[in-house]
Amino acid sequence: MRHGFSVIFPRYFQYWGNSVRLKDKVALVTGAGRGIGRDIALAYAREGAHVVINDVDPATAEATAKDAAALGSKSLAVVADVAKSADINRLVDTIIKERGRIDIVVNNAMKIVPGKLEALPEAAWDTTMNIGLKGAFLVSQAAAKHMIAQKSGAIVNIASIAGLFPYNWAGAYSVVKAGLIMLTKLQAMEWAPYGIRANAITPGYIRTPGTEAMYADPEIYEGRRKGVPMGRVGSGEDIGGPAVFLACDESRYTTGSVVGSDGGQAVGYFLTVPGRRFSGGRID
Repeated sequence: MRHGFSVIFPRYFQYWGNSVRLKDKVALVTGAGRGIGRDIALAYAREGAHVVINDVDPATAEATAKDAAALGSKSLAVVADVAKSADINRLVDTIIKERGRIDIVVNNAMKIVPGKLEALPEAAWDTTMNIGLKGAFLVSQAAAKHMIAQKSGAIVNIASIAGLFPYNWAGAYSVVKAGLIMLTKLQAMEWAPYGIRANAITPGYIRTPGTEAMYADPEIYEGRRKGVPMGRVGSGEDIGGPAVFLACDESRYTTGSVVGSDGGQAVGYFLTVPGRRFSGGRID
């Protein structure tokens, strides 16, 4: 039966019979020491990629690299601050020296410095901007020089639904994520002739080590859960799946896309509007 299926549908059988979708690809994931970045790096390792773990924290970078190696990846931990161009150049040079190429870049590194706009210090604004947006631009630029030469590459930018809707009292966070979405589209347009694809993922409510203290509060957790049409808060694994798809050949004709991974949160606005409930044959 399996043989017959492969004869009739060879391309579909290729994906069904071989689940390792990133075999021997070299993938850089920034901010991969923990949280969403870590989950993406491990998802890539499971799919056969050799992951380069970037973080500013040596301990968490090494821990993720060790876990990726246990999955069969020729992993590499490189400590670098993506807000600094010198660090980025050293990071990409190290990848080329140690692995010979760079096939995938995931721009995930981020730091939120919360505050009200009228009182937000300039340094707080700059910190979020430099890591989340300027850093994504510089990392992509440095990697693209090699991707252009090899005529292939995939960039996955981790944006947020906060880039679609304003996230108040979070400083420059929403501005950075909105900018990252537009940067994605610009990268897709300018680099498509070189075989480079660029796509963004917009996570919604995601429970990670960085947000655990907040979600540990039952009232906060339940309030956020109810705001998601699928009825649950997401995990890093919910982002890892789309990140694998956007990096692999199955999405070879997909570029400039913004892929939501939010349980329907972005399209479920009216579910949170008081009175919007269907009952008795009418909408209140």
